[in-house]
Order: sequence, then structure tokens, then C-alpha cells
Amino acid sequence: MKALSGIILTTLAVCLLWGQPARAAEAKKKFEIVMVVKLEGVSWFDDMRRGIERFAKDNPDVNAYQIGHNTGDPAAQIRLVEDLIAKKVDAIVVIPNDVKAMEPVLKKANDAGILTFSHEAASLQNVTFDIEAFNNAAFGEEMMKNLGKNMKGQGEYAQIVGLLTMETHMDWAGAASKYQKTNFPGMKLVTDPPVEDSNDQQLAHEKALELLKKYPNLKGFQGNTAGSAPAFALAVEEKGLAGKFFISGLSLPSMAKDYLKRGTIQSIHFWSPADAGYVSMKVALETLKGNKITSGMNLGRPGYETVKVVGKVVYGNAPITCTKENVDQYNF
Repeated sequence: MKALSGIILTTLAVCLLWGQPARAAEAKKKFEIVMVVKLEGVSWFDDMRRGIERFAKDNPDVNAYQIGHNTGDPAAQIRLVEDLIAKKVDAIVVIPNDVKAMEPVLKKANDAGILTFSHEAASLQNVTFDIEAFNNAAFGEEMMKNLGKNMKGQGEYAQIVGLLTMETHMDWAGAASKYQKTNFPGMKLVTDPPVEDSNDQQLAHEKALELLKKYPNLKGFQGNTAGSAPAFALAVEEKGLAGKFFISGLSLPSMAKDYLKRGTIQSIHFWSPADAGYVSMKVALETLKGNKITSGMNLGRPGYETVKVVGKVVYGNAPITCTKENVDQYNF
């Protein structure tokens, strides 16, 4: 009987030891990091999703993914963040439609023990880090340098942003108009504040037609949403103004290539949404692991090999300018 009892106890001990690795693996934390974008169903954030999917593939121990609402409504975006708080995810990265409106819900997330991060929102307070692809003032100035040069420093021009509450859009537009006043005094901005298109390319096209009708002497356009430059270019072609009108703005090669080739758009300015998404996820993961984010770090994507950290803002150096001469180099 004693021998039998010993065998049973030994067997139980072996089973327990065999079970320990499995239970340890089950107990190991798999971080859940979620990107909440401004708007789903548009080319810009389709590309960003590809970057986040690549990050998830490179980090199989992380549940990383992207969500967004089908409208640019700030309240709808806030509800998505509230849902993630209820889900108790580990980290939220947000590209806010309204920075000020987003602050309270990010504080709520922090109070619940969830780390928060942002992209295109350097002034946010209730985040651990905001990730920027570059200096936003310099980006806006570069758009105006190209527009002013092509307009020969003369004539009326208009601006579009997604919403007046979108921080980077307003930073670019403001920097562009400031640069224009100093360097191209013969130009005149006719939209102050800028026109809103809610990041909707069809709405941007409608606004472009309205502006062309309202301002018959309009000669140029500086766009701050990805769809506004190609939308304005379409309106210009429809009105027979190609060759007489000049466009410089945010866009992607996949959206604006044909217009660049035809000369309806003179320059587009952008960064890789996929790389920005990847880097934002990496900053969140490293922070969750307890690692510091410091100046000089290589975050693994082009333009982010030597980042600069100023307060809560992580700056890359990833701006890209495309004209018809180099647009074929880019395939996103």
C-alpha cells in the first residue's frame, strides 16, 4: 500500500510539473494595443492599417490592430475609445478629430490603468507620448514654398482642412499662410478660417467647385487633407482650368499620381502612414515593457532611425515631397 501511495504521489508530482509550463504560458501577458484613427474607409488609413498589421506580424506576442468610425465625427471617435476602456486593453493610440474633446476620455483611460498615446496631436496632455513624423510648421512651409513658386508669388489661393479642431491640419495651414505673408506678399488667402471637408474626398470636391464659383480669380490651392488636392484637381479639370491653376497639398501617390503626371497638381507632401502606424505601436509596446523612449533611438522604420524626444513628443524626420518627376518612386 505504501509503495502504491508513493507511485501515485510521484505521478501527481510529474503531472503538476508537466502542467507548469502550459499554465505559465497561459498566464503570460499578451499586450493588446489599439490604434483609433480619424476615419475608416479612406486610402490614408488603409495604408496605416498595413503598417499595424506588419507590426503585429513582427510582434506575434502582441494583439495590435486598428479601428475607426465610418464618419469623422469626434463624438463617434470618443465612443470608440470608451469601448476600449471598457474592454480593458493595455494601450490606446489615437489620431484625434478633436484634440480638446479627446482629453477627458484619455484621462479616463489613464485612471483605469490604460496607457495612452497619440499621433498628429502634439498638444495632448493625457498621453504618455505623441508621435510626429516631422516638425509640422516646416511641413506646412514646404507646401507653401512649392505653391508660391508655381504661382510666381501672385494671386488668390484657398485652403482646406479636415476639421478646424484637427491640430496638425491647422498647424500646416497656419504655417503655410504665415510663410506666404512673409515670402509671397503678392498672394492672398481667401479662406480664413480654412474650409472643412471632414476628410471626405467627395465633400472636398464639392467645396472646390463652390470655391471656384465664389472666387473667379482663384489661382491656387493648398490642401491639408489627403483627398483635397486630388478633389480640387478634378474640379479644375472639369472647369477647364488645367494649366492656369496651381495645387500643392497633402496626399498620397496612389491618390494623386495621375494629376501630377498631367500637371494639374504640382506637388504633394506626405509621410508613410504605414510607417507612422508601425512606429506608434512600437513606442506603445516599449513603454508597456518599461523601456524608455529617448532621443537618438532607432524605431525601426525609414525616417525614424534617430528620433528626437522633446517632452512628450517623439519626432521623426520622415517628410516626402513628390512631383511628377519622382512620383513613380513611391507605391502607396
